[in-house]
Amino acid sequence: MSAAWRRRFKLAGAALLMIASVLFELLYFAVLVLLSVSSGKRGSSSSSSSSGGDDG
Repeated sequence: MSAAWRRRFKLAGAALLMIASVLFELLYFAVLVLLSVSSGKRGSSSSSSSSGGDDG
């Protein structure tokens, strides 16, 4: 019984580590995308307002 429980705990720990690493990577990627999008929006809005490309 104890050996089986240890195996289950090891498998659960490995799965949790994998899930946590994947979630951390997704969060990091999402933050990078949000930062790039926000900076891109700022740059595009300022450039469009200065150049007035909406009319053309």
